[in-house]
Amino acid sequence: MVTGTTCNFIIEEDREKPTQETAWKPIYIGGICSFIQTVQFAIFFPSMWPYILTLQPDLKQSSFGIVVAAYSFTQCIFSPFFGYWSNNISQVRLPMIIGFIIMAFGNLVYLSLQFWNDHYLYVMMFSRLIAGAGSGNMSLLRAYASTASTSKDRSKAIACVSGGIDIGSMVGPALQLLFTPLGAEGITTLGLKIDIYTAPALLCLVINTIGLLIVQLAFVEKQIILDSADSSAEEDVPKKKLINPCMIAISVCIMTRFTQQFINTTVESIDVAFTMMMFSFEKEKAVAINATMHTISGAIASVLYLSFIFTGIRKYLKECLYSVISLVIPLVWMLSTYPYNFYKDNVKPMINDLTTVSIWAYYAGFIMVFGVSFSIINITNTTLYSKVVGPRPQGTYQGFYQMAGSFGRMIAPLLMSATYTFFGPRIPWFILIGNFVVIIAAWIVLRKKMVPFEEYEANRVRCSVADTNV
Repeated sequence: MVTGTTCNFIIEEDREKPTQETAWKPIYIGGICSFIQTVQFAIFFPSMWPYILTLQPDLKQSSFGIVVAAYSFTQCIFSPFFGYWSNNISQVRLPMIIGFIIMAFGNLVYLSLQFWNDHYLYVMMFSRLIAGAGSGNMSLLRAYASTASTSKDRSKAIACVSGGIDIGSMVGPALQLLFTPLGAEGITTLGLKIDIYTAPALLCLVINTIGLLIVQLAFVEKQIILDSADSSAEEDVPKKKLINPCMIAISVCIMTRFTQQFINTTVESIDVAFTMMMFSFEKEKAVAINATMHTISGAIASVLYLSFIFTGIRKYLKECLYSVISLVIPLVWMLSTYPYNFYKDNVKPMINDLTTVSIWAYYAGFIMVFGVSFSIINITNTTLYSKVVGPRPQGTYQGFYQMAGSFGRMIAPLLMSATYTFFGPRIPWFILIGNFVVIIAAWIVLRKKMVPFEEYEANRVRCSVADTNV
């Protein structure tokens, strides 16, 4: 028979003086670090494609997809590694520092791209591989927020880190607006050309340095121990081992993370090319409008996260229900921006009878998806995932959660850039629609499995008791 035990997190800086309070200060700092990490990743997307076209005009979109996937490839590999390492040394601080150093080196390589006379694609790819490896430590922040918070504060703690990640992903591309006045000509200082394409790498070096200093000087990690109510009365009684969490629920949460990052990276990798073709934008205009949309989305996301963290609205946010709603919104966006054959106008110049979509539907949906939908699901899905895993060290589990997102980021540019190059936007949109239909159906069909670990454990105990009585 499976036996359960009531478990609570006890947070302490000194094991002799345990408390039951959430470690808010390091969690808030973790939110800042997650923002910094995501900004240095997302800031490159609006300008990478125009930049590589400037250096190598004959490059195809499918080849560029490999560059976009490079970052996620190494992040996918190193996320579980950082989680495993953190669990083994019982801290997140050192892996965080190492990650920031690796990311800074990757940004240095990107900045040096202007000094190469050839092989631009491979140098850019190498820089993204290095930066992606360093960003594998991002999973540690989710793990820390999950285990450094009490059950009642879990959603707020997750919102701090998820908010930093989501806002960073919105603000990053928006920062490209700061460099628009530089143009493609830019300025030259000490032999270094700083223009609309290279300035992001320089800013990222500054951001990496700030993040490194914050972790080194301000992040005071509080250790978490698991206290068993059963063992509090009898110190000599060994603590009972927790059963494994529900793998079905974990799989659904992980697939949801994959789906979210899959569409996110698809849009990031082909958005500029798509708007240049669909709406006849020039390169600079496409970059500027993309950054503007991210600015608006980021502002909305910021308001939502701040409201969730500092008001009581979070108690009305039911994880399962709002996760499904947040998945329906991008599905509706994909359906409304699919270039149906019965539309009247064609793109100019005409490409395989490809019809144009409404610019208002595209950008209004963009804001709804990246400003509202993803802001909510970053909280609901991640919070539920941490609850499904239960009161145990979550470094490795969060590493796999991060890996799922990284895998989506890796597959999307390879698959979607290739299909976009050969077939136009219809096939990528069709793939996205099918993906969302499947994951929404999984949430609905398996909704009874999507419960916190304590409820899952109690259900297992009841089933075992019933089987024994029979």
